Amino acid sequence: MQQSNQLLVTVANILDEIIKETDTLEIEQESQSYFHANKAPSISIHNYLQRIAKYTHCSEQCFVIALIYLDRLQEKHPYLVLNSKCIHRFLLLAIVMAIKYQDDDYYKNEYYAKVGGISVKEIFILEQEFLELMDHQLFIDEQYYFLYEKRLLEYGEIEMP
Repeated sequence: MQQSNQLLVTVANILDEIIKETDTLEIEQESQSYFHANKAPSISIHNYLQRIAKYTHCSEQCFVIALIYLDRLQEKHPYLVLNSKCIHRFLLLAIVMAIKYQDDDYYKNEYYAKVGGISVKEIFILEQEFLELMDHQLFIDEQYYFLYEKRLLEYGEIEMP
């Protein structure tokens, strides 16, 4: 559990750094997506990750995969800005997609909607949108995964006291 908690802290810190930079940018209307809300949720990214981890019972690998998915989204769609108004939804969908792709057991979308604090209708729309943005490419090469995981662990050691 300690290593998993450290992973969540590291992922949250990385996303917090990104948001700190992107929240200062002016975003054009066409750069927004279904994922963008009118205002940022009050829950921190770290607390949101803890909530997702607690209620989904997903493997630790899903959080690494979700971060890889978010990076891929940014590579494929440089106009797409991850900021405080959309990061929670992107993060939720990246984790849900990772769970469905990686783990043997997973829940229905209704359950993930409740965990993520969004409506059932929203999660279905966001799932479709996420898959389209990803070009339905969810596979991650094993060597790439391990390299990414190693970098995350190194980042956690450097950033964490």
